[in-house]
Amino acid sequence: MPDTIKLKVAAILKHHSNLGEEIEAIPFEAGQELTVLKEWESAYLVKDADGKLFNVKKELAEES
Repeated sequence: MPDTIKLKVAAILKHHSNLGEEIEAIPFEAGQELTVLKEWESAYLVKDADGKLFNVKKELAEES
């Protein structure tokens, strides 16, 4: 499992901070680095610099 990934393309990822709250659409730029917490067959669980969690499909990411 890589420690970090970089996004290959600009993407809008969705963040759901708490149950009952609205889902936020957070824009990311191509090349932005994210910390990997868990790896699955087709996706990563990552966090950004603010500590927000996201699922990122592997096709959108490259290991850094």
